[in-house]
Amino acid sequence: MAEAPPDDAARLEALGVDPAAVERAAAILASAFAAGGKALLFGNGGSAADAQHLAAELVGRFEQERRALPALALTVDTSALTAIANDFGFERVFARQVEAHGRAGDVAVAISTSGASPNVLAAVEAARAAGLATIGLCGRAGCPLCAAVDIALVSPGADTASVQETHLAVEHALCRSVERRVVAAGAAPVEPPGSVTTVERLGELRAGWRAAGRTVVWTNGCFDVLHAGHLAGLEAARALGDLLVVGLNSDASARRLKGEGRPLVPEDERARLVASLRPVDYVVVFDEDTPEAALDRVRPDVHCKGADYAPPDGKPVPERPLVESYGGRVEFLPLVPHRSTSALVDAIRAGGGE
Repeated sequence: MAEAPPDDAARLEALGVDPAAVERAAAILASAFAAGGKALLFGNGGSAADAQHLAAELVGRFEQERRALPALALTVDTSALTAIANDFGFERVFARQVEAHGRAGDVAVAISTSGASPNVLAAVEAARAAGLATIGLCGRAGCPLCAAVDIALVSPGADTASVQETHLAVEHALCRSVERRVVAAGAAPVEPPGSVTTVERLGELRAGWRAAGRTVVWTNGCFDVLHAGHLAGLEAARALGDLLVVGLNSDASARRLKGEGRPLVPEDERARLVASLRPVDYVVVFDEDTPEAALDRVRPDVHCKGADYAPPDGKPVPERPLVESYGGRVEFLPLVPHRSTSALVDAIRAGGGE
């Protein structure tokens, strides 16, 4: 009979490590992998070896058969390391690679027994600037790395060697939890940012975003004939958080709101066009006249409407009570003068277009 898996929580507690923090870190990694993101890992000396060990377990396998998980140790390319150190200084050897390879939705895993390595801290700063979630493995609570990352996995020890020994136990527990989560997700589709998805899938991804402390922004509309006003509004919405989800009225919903003859562009084409825009992370189509059902599932931190809805004289926002009931807030986006979908549609029809 196969041996039962170790009780990671008990083992970590015995070593003075918070098991809940390890589980939160695993949730962030699994969520990033599910959304098409990757892990970037780095550290010096023994921590460099740990970064390579973790990357190998994720790309290959730890205990279970499952798909390969994208993880890169930034310690292995000697040409890049020496060139960056020579041209920019050793403090930038990891930060420069994070700037090259990191994208919003990825996760940076920083490993430092002291929690004070300048090149590790510089890479964490670069990761946060690029919109990556950050996890730190260190040996002392209150160290600079603890303060710099989203989740700190502290492995207390009397000396460097004992911290490194505890780090190995943390890394194995992290790999085991990530792997179990990935296997449990089964055949769930991998949807990178820029995807059209479902409300149900967004609900699954939301748990990982919440664990990572990411601010989720929502806006919605018909987006029938895209114009500069749409792009300006999406850019303004994306600037309010870390991820932008766009709710798109279905054809039936748009017809009820705009009248017969609308929309001009079918919902599947509208959804793909909006998803392709740079500020947008995910698009979901909803069939109701207003998006409360989708909002209740996704629960974004920020719900955006156009300035024509702003008080005191703006149109009512029917979603406001729901958003505020779970602690979200409503923000109003500036409008671009003389840019209106209805005006464009009227001009197209007046010109004899279809």
